[in-house]
Amino acid sequence: MHGFGRNAGVGSPSRRSLIIMVVAAKLSLIAGLMTLLWLGAGYLSAGASVFVFHGVVLTALLALVIWGRGRRQSLVGGRSDDEHGNAIGIVLHGAATYDLLARMLTLGREGRFRTSMLRLAGLRPGEIVLDVACGTGTLAIAAKRQVGPTGRVTGLDASAEMVARAKAKAQRVQLDVTFVHGAAQTLPFDDARFDVVTGTLMLHHLPKRARAAFAREARRVLRPEGRLLLIDFGKPARRSRLPTLHRHGHVDMQAIGALLTEAGFEIVAIGDVGTKGLRYIRAMPAHTDDEGPSCGT
Repeated sequence: MHGFGRNAGVGSPSRRSLIIMVVAAKLSLIAGLMTLLWLGAGYLSAGASVFVFHGVVLTALLALVIWGRGRRQSLVGGRSDDEHGNAIGIVLHGAATYDLLARMLTLGREGRFRTSMLRLAGLRPGEIVLDVACGTGTLAIAAKRQVGPTGRVTGLDASAEMVARAKAKAQRVQLDVTFVHGAAQTLPFDDARFDVVTGTLMLHHLPKRARAAFAREARRVLRPEGRLLLIDFGKPARRSRLPTLHRHGHVDMQAIGALLTEAGFEIVAIGDVGTKGLRYIRAMPAHTDDEGPSCGT
């Protein structure tokens, strides 16, 4: 579930055709502009790289959409339910393709991108961390480097393929990180087990009821002085009427804050991450009078 997005309509042939048409039109426009620049005064030094980057990304997205027609299990999965029929949310598959797309969208700096988000958690050596919807494990691996050999990190994801790739990545860099297959709404962990729970780029994959369930579960597995960090794409000032490949930009952090408060959290901060339209919310378990004073974060 943790990722850069979900497909808003790949399952519908008419929707998919419309997306292909839009992406193809954008590619044609870019090609036309580059041709005009070449025939005129040559490529603009400041603009050529922008054209090339967007051209590569759009080509990759178009290829993914077309490729997905012949695959039953693609990068973007459909809505999934647990064994009790409760909605899990959008589950991403195609772990290798996911990593490739993530590298492209971050210009090869996904590790740096994840680490910059992780700074908001304020991890300390020796802490026990849970990364919910960990995807292929990049952020969980970065967290392990920060908590050091005395700390422990667990990553959880609803996609078995993502978990398998995350395990392989951790083994490759020789870091002891645990990865578990499971859903955010029913965390398979004991109460008060973790110092920090993180969830980055995953809220937009969850239905509203599932977000409330996740908030309750995060509160349950956090220690009394623990911390919760959630990061996702903030609401855009203006909503485009064009079909989109990703349902980014639909998370209202104020609404998430209300859910967390209902689940027993105290909101510490809500703000902008400072890149790619991301917003964050940081919270900690609210303390009752008999639990004693809380510590700052």
